[in-house]
Amino acid sequence: MKAGTAQRVVLNLLSTAIMVRLGRVYRGMMVMRPTNSKLKRRAEAMVARIAGCSEAKAASALSRTGGNIKTAALVVLGYDLAEAESILLSHKGNLRRVLDNRS
Repeated sequence: MKAGTAQRVVLNLLSTAIMVRLGRVYRGMMVMRPTNSKLKRRAEAMVARIAGCSEAKAASALSRTGGNIKTAALVVLGYDLAEAESILLSHKGNLRRVLDNRS
């Protein structure tokens, strides 16, 4: 392995580990900000997969939440917007904790 490739692999591992530690990875999906059309499509697919809904419903929830993937997933699951934001805040933005504590 050349030095540049090895360095890139190490940096990718480090950044992934940091994102996992910060709670920004859910079931192998890294939560990001959908800032372009490719990321918007990816966000729709992520919300649909997390919430078990269609991508059209996920797109609608994403537009209601300003592109926030975690909040959109909770909105699709039946929370209203304010409640979804509040519960995420109380769980320090960790979607896994919110979903694990659902009754």
